[in-house]
Amino acid sequence: VDMGPRVPNSSAHAKAVAWLNSQLSACTPNVELQNFTDPGYSSGETLNLTNVIASFNPTATWRVLILTHFDSRPWADEDPNPKNQNTPIPAANDGGSGTALMLELARQMKDHPPPIGVDLFFDDGEDYGKYKVDNLDRYFLGVKYFVSTKPANYNPRCAILLDMVGDSNADFEPETNSMQSAPQWVNEIWNTAKEMGLSHFRTGNGVDIEDDHLPLIQAGIPSVDIIDGDLVGHVSPDPNRKYWHTLDDLPKHLAPSTLDEVGRLLLNLIYQQFPRNSQVL
Repeated sequence: VDMGPRVPNSSAHAKAVAWLNSQLSACTPNVELQNFTDPGYSSGETLNLTNVIASFNPTATWRVLILTHFDSRPWADEDPNPKNQNTPIPAANDGGSGTALMLELARQMKDHPPPIGVDLFFDDGEDYGKYKVDNLDRYFLGVKYFVSTKPANYNPRCAILLDMVGDSNADFEPETNSMQSAPQWVNEIWNTAKEMGLSHFRTGNGVDIEDDHLPLIQAGIPSVDIIDGDLVGHVSPDPNRKYWHTLDDLPKHLAPSTLDEVGRLLLNLIYQQFPRNSQVL
């Protein structure tokens, strides 16, 4: 967040890409920068975008793809103050939380090589779109580029998307598209969370979220979205949780304990649950 909003074509965005590259390269030699362009909303505008992908145990055929977006939304269009609605958001939770968590996963896997293949995908241009203008056409740009260019033989067993995973009162319930795409993986993830006694993971019927996992699902990759769904659209009745797509998306809303729960869950999946599957699938 101290870098500033990581909006495409901004100095903060360039700094974030360079920093991700350096941090991940210290953990694995297998770091790929996918540079691509996309048209912006302004006439003649070109967005310069970069996906950052770090791979661990690259020769393993049983692989899981874990992803988050690192870019910031260019406009706080849900801010209660109309004067703020064309200002970029700080994106502490909506982008920053998943990015921080995945960097820590990389550090853990550097010191403890995983028994399965793991690809950490920091995707760009997720939050660029204006839903009221063009629905989802200008969202998920990095993942759309990824699936359009991925090798035909790259088929991870599942993908796990992390989105807004740091709120102090986070509520993670199974998301509808995830249940339809990857019910066995949703059940395994939430059952593991229950066995671990993780307080922010709750069973039940989550909401239908349009998110980065949709292009992956369309490409045939079973995908699970771990997302604090009540933040989207300001559904939560808690006034302290109504900061989605506003200038109030700040670190004050986040808790190390929430990030710890999600991180420990993923490490359990990587080192224990998924290796068991790799023996039978």
